[in-house]
Amino acid sequence: MYRVLLPIDDSEARARAQAEAVLELPHATDEITVDVLHVHEGVSSPDAEWAAGGFSEEYAEQMDENLRNRTKLPNAVDTATELLEASDVDYEVHESVGEPAETILAAATERDSDSIVIGIQKRSPVGKVLFGSVAQGVILDSDRPVTTVPAAEEEEQ
Repeated sequence: MYRVLLPIDDSEARARAQAEAVLELPHATDEITVDVLHVHEGVSSPDAEWAAGGFSEEYAEQMDENLRNRTKLPNAVDTATELLEASDVDYEVHESVGEPAETILAAATERDSDSIVIGIQKRSPVGKVLFGSVAQGVILDSDRPVTTVPAAEEEEQ
């Protein structure tokens, strides 16, 4: 059994391209299990000082709202899983919270993934330096093969 980690962000175009890349692997429908992973980058919390200033009810409401938003999976996860399901590929959906590259690498180790198929977006060299890159972090620090998959240009968001 070959196990693939498929980290999905919010881009439906990248999710579609990633799932299609998995389906192109040899014997994909018979011998592959896919772990679809979405990493939430943490829950923003209202300022604790604000909550201590007598606004505890508003603080609790804001925390509830943040948690509801965090637990929503993006449509991109549905896009990927629908393609996998239509091709009879076994998959499981997982969620995690943390810094994306570190969390993806930890999930690959935890699930004993044989490879990672990650979506990439086009960025200028300056954009990569200023904003970092999850894919770059995964590629540089992974101890297993990483396949990068760009979304089709006309579909990028």
